[in-house]
Amino acid sequence: MTQPIKYFILLAVLLISTAQANELPDQLRISLLITAQSAGSPEAFTVSGGRWGTERHLVHAALLVEHPQGRFLFDTGLGRDIDSAFAANNWINRKLLAYEELNPALDQLEQAGYQASDIDFIIPSHLHWDHLGGLPDFPTTTVKVLPRGLEEAREHGQRPAFLPEHLAGPRQWQDLQLSDTPYQGFDRSLDLFADQRLILVDLSGHTAGQVGLFINLDSGKRLFFIGDTAWTLRGVEHNRSRPQFVQWIAHVDSDREANAQVLQQIHQLSEEQPELLIVPAHDELVAQQLAHFPDFED
Repeated sequence: MTQPIKYFILLAVLLISTAQANELPDQLRISLLITAQSAGSPEAFTVSGGRWGTERHLVHAALLVEHPQGRFLFDTGLGRDIDSAFAANNWINRKLLAYEELNPALDQLEQAGYQASDIDFIIPSHLHWDHLGGLPDFPTTTVKVLPRGLEEAREHGQRPAFLPEHLAGPRQWQDLQLSDTPYQGFDRSLDLFADQRLILVDLSGHTAGQVGLFINLDSGKRLFFIGDTAWTLRGVEHNRSRPQFVQWIAHVDSDREANAQVLQQIHQLSEEQPELLIVPAHDELVAQQLAHFPDFED
């Protein structure tokens, strides 16, 4: 086979792979992109009553959601510039929040034939650094948030929870408008594509404007991504918030009482609907139950 023919075949394969990646599916499907994990800590650091002898490696992830009408990321995980942005934190916060095995979402997407422009929009569960860390990798992508979440981040956000690099620049911010339509016990919701497959609900407490995402797959599987209402499923199952000493050191929740109320709601929902998979954003054990990119589940 001559060299020109080889190059032509390689180019054709590349173009076909890229085209397939760009095509929207016929039905809803999701895939988890693990962008990093924590350097490790006792479970007692993650939930009140957690075990000191059990080490946890919480994950920083992005969820790729592909719907026949659009493709988006729910959270971005950590991005390509996170090392330099994170380095500006003080020593104790660098130790407390240390991460490892960095693998940005965009790197993974590009390896599978996607481009940043293939992502129609991004919905962060909230605007903390570990959920918005990949935003600079998608400079022209629309970012949809509840207005009060962005207001809190801009007016009161401080390191280490918020990084100014993620909030500055000519971002295409777009307000999410939830309606007063109840869903699964939550007062306000938004059916993203008006087909009862992807429903956002207000989970304000950990931060102002935190949102959760219900996903109803065609297979019948149902999931509820709850952001940082709890860091682990153990917190949901036992209705336990983060330890007091962690709250004191890191001031984790902007409104502890509101977050406790939301956690109580999710705890009750988990008991009433045990088939519903509750997904705390950082729980590495729950993450093992999901399809990891480039694999999907539908």
